[in-house]
Amino acid sequence: MSLNEILASGGALLLFLTLVQITPIKVNPWSAVGKIIGNGMRAIGKSMNKDVMDKLESVQKELKDLGEKHNKLERRMDKDDADECRTRILRFADELRRDVKHSEEFFNQILDDVSDYERYCAEHPEYKNSKAVNAIAEIDKVYQKCMEKNSFL
Repeated sequence: MSLNEILASGGALLLFLTLVQITPIKVNPWSAVGKIIGNGMRAIGKSMNKDVMDKLESVQKELKDLGEKHNKLERRMDKDDADECRTRILRFADELRRDVKHSEEFFNQILDDVSDYERYCAEHPEYKNSKAVNAIAEIDKVYQKCMEKNSFL
């Protein structure tokens, strides 16, 4: 029997199977089929969920816009708080200049306002804070006098 006869009668298959047996190469056709089916299913899923994905993108954009509006509102509220502190400081200093007496608790409250106002000014250099410098100095001066003489209301 010649080599051609052996190969013609199925010997090639036998030789191939022997090589596969000798060198353990794992060939799994199902994984290739699974990948093809998986890719097809993914494409079908994407087309079926296109509307949902579009709406999700729209919601994400709206959420981002809402976050930006929230931050802007928060900055505005902080500025308004600083403005209110400055107003109370200026009013209190005017009362001191007119010799209106105040309690120690009232002084402490205004000093808290001064601290909040000065902290905001330090954190926001673009905020114009020169409007209350003299008023704060007057409050500190009168407070020190009241502390020395114990002359609070």
